[in-house]
Amino acid sequence: MADQIGLLKQLQALDGQLYQLRRQQADHPRQLQQVETELANEEAKLKTFETRVKELQLAQKDKEVELQSREANVKKFQSQLFQVKTNKEYAALQKEIGTLKSDNSLLEEAIIKTMDAIEEAQKQKQTQGQQLKEQQERLRGERQRIEQALAQITEQITQLDRQRQQLTPQVPPDTLQAYERILKIRDGVAMVPLMNESCGGCHRRLPPQVINQVYLKTQLVTCETCNRILYNNEDNS
Repeated sequence: MADQIGLLKQLQALDGQLYQLRRQQADHPRQLQQVETELANEEAKLKTFETRVKELQLAQKDKEVELQSREANVKKFQSQLFQVKTNKEYAALQKEIGTLKSDNSLLEEAIIKTMDAIEEAQKQKQTQGQQLKEQQERLRGERQRIEQALAQITEQITQLDRQRQQLTPQVPPDTLQAYERILKIRDGVAMVPLMNESCGGCHRRLPPQVINQVYLKTQLVTCETCNRILYNNEDNS
C-alpha cells in the first residue's frame, strides 16, 4: 500500500498541473472573445459616426436646396416691384420680400450650424477610426499572444499526459478508479497531506485513529469531510 500511495502522489502531482493547464486552456478563448467584443463595439461606434456624418450632409443639402428656392423667390418678388401700380401692392411685396429674407437668414444660420456639426462629427469619426485601428492592432497582438500561449499549454498537456499514461498502469485498477473519482469531484485535488493533525484539503481536524491509519500506510485513508485521500507529508513514500 505504501508503494500505491507513492504512485498516487506522483499521479496527483501530474494531475494538479494538468487541471491548472486545462483551466488556462479554457480561459484563453474567453480572453480572445473579450477583445473581439471590444473591437466590435469600436466598429459599431465608428459606424454610428459615419451614419451621423451622412445624415448631417443630407440635411445640409436639403437646406441649401431650400435656400436656393427661397432666394429665387426673393429675386422674383424683387423683379415684380417694378411692375406694381399701387403703393399698397408695392408695400405688400416689400413686406413679403422682407419676410423671405428674414427666413433665409435663419436658414443660412441653420446651414452654418449644420456645417459645424458635420465638421465635429467628421473629427469624431476620424478619432474613432484611429481608435479602431489601434484596437485592431491590439487584437492582432492579443490573438498572436493567446495562440502562442495555447500552443505552449497544449504541448505541456501532451507531455504530462504521456507521463500519466506511463504511470497509471502501475496503479491497481480499483485504487486508480477510487482516486480518479475523487479527482473529478474535487476539481483536480484527490490527495492531500496531513497538516498539523488536520486535513490538508478542507482543514478539518482529524481523529487520532485516522491519523494513525495514515501513518501506518496499510490502506487508503480518506477525510470523512471532503473524501480526499490523506498521506503523511513527512516521508518520501
